[in-house]
Amino acid sequence: MIPSARVSLVIPVYNQLLHTMQCLESMLRLPDKAGELIVVDNASSDGTPEYLKGIDGITVIPNASNLGCAKAWNQGIQASKGDVIGILSNDIIVTSGWLPALLHFMEESGHGIVSPAMREGPLDYELDSYAAEFTAACRTATRPGFLGPCMLVRRGVFDQIGLFDEGFIYGGCEDVDFLWRAQKAEITAGVTGSAFIHHFGMITQNTVKRTESKAYPAQNLTHFRNKWGRTVRGNWFQRRWARLRERWTERYERFWYGHTLVE
Repeated sequence: MIPSARVSLVIPVYNQLLHTMQCLESMLRLPDKAGELIVVDNASSDGTPEYLKGIDGITVIPNASNLGCAKAWNQGIQASKGDVIGILSNDIIVTSGWLPALLHFMEESGHGIVSPAMREGPLDYELDSYAAEFTAACRTATRPGFLGPCMLVRRGVFDQIGLFDEGFIYGGCEDVDFLWRAQKAEITAGVTGSAFIHHFGMITQNTVKRTESKAYPAQNLTHFRNKWGRTVRGNWFQRRWARLRERWTERYERFWYGHTLVE
């Protein structure tokens, strides 16, 4: 199996100090640590730079302004040394065994991109015990695709299809664009129930919309449509088919495993 030491994790941050603390501390408390942890600070002004200076064993890339997700991820990828690169948001909390489970799934499946299962929303449950029960029940559950808040990517994928498209501003659509480019290159992606994380959901992006720009989501959708000749969700038929497929997948997973891989 690919050892954890050959993994580089890249996390962009922009304020949201509490979430950054929860994210990093959830990783640093576990025995199976990545070989490299790179935090790209998009000009945080809430004490995040000072907090990051106090953490041993991480690499911090400071930016003078908020460059957004795509540019920050690309900075981290270019600075990384790992054979596998983790692309993460800072509003997640990882749980015990998440990294070895993902690496095992990557090696066993042959996927170029893999993601853990996750629960989204408020952290109003006991995470560690829930994660242990979830992964025990769902260890063989998989589905195609990936989850943008947390994914491991083989370095060769970036060599083949390039980095994230920096035409997407702040955040939004760059992950779907990346997946579609991978699929076009016949690179597969998958989600496994053997690894579990909590995702608070859109924490930084909602703040950016309130404080910096309400227009950027529409600009990203326009850039995506110009690039792919369609919207992210597609026409009525494509949206309807996607909803039906999602509902069937969720019912199948609940019936067999007692959970869905995105809760």
